[in-house]
Amino acid sequence: MALDLLPRLQAQRPLQTAAAALGLALLACPLAARAAPQLQCSFDVNSETHHKTFGVVTDPYTTEAVAIGNRFRFKAIVLAAGPDAGGASGLESINLYVYYNTRRQPMVMQHTRFLQPVAQTAPKPDALTGRVSLYSPLLGKELQYQCALAEVAP
Repeated sequence: MALDLLPRLQAQRPLQTAAAALGLALLACPLAARAAPQLQCSFDVNSETHHKTFGVVTDPYTTEAVAIGNRFRFKAIVLAAGPDAGGASGLESINLYVYYNTRRQPMVMQHTRFLQPVAQTAPKPDALTGRVSLYSPLLGKELQYQCALAEVAP
């Protein structure tokens, strides 16, 4: 009886070796990178159009505002969900700040917050914010902007 099992075991050995090699090959391959959310904004000021993209951050205090034209500044904080989010991955919030440059210092004109926004694969340019128009307090200069949260493959 034991002699009958020996040929069967020897026949199964190449199959086990092939399965082990396939398993090792799968482990050695890099995993497909996950798409990351990215805030894509466009600005119209002084008959000029500016495009900016903002990535995900974990520390909101290190994000700096970018100049838009001569009179405005814009800061977008795309904040990743923290470890205390109950295991949920994704975004905690998006905070948008628009500043007007005065002689002394930038003045906050608008602060908008979006809680737990969801990124889209092919969003319209104004999918997140709509089209927003702001006017400077002194000369009435207009700033228009629109933003969309897109899922971008790395």
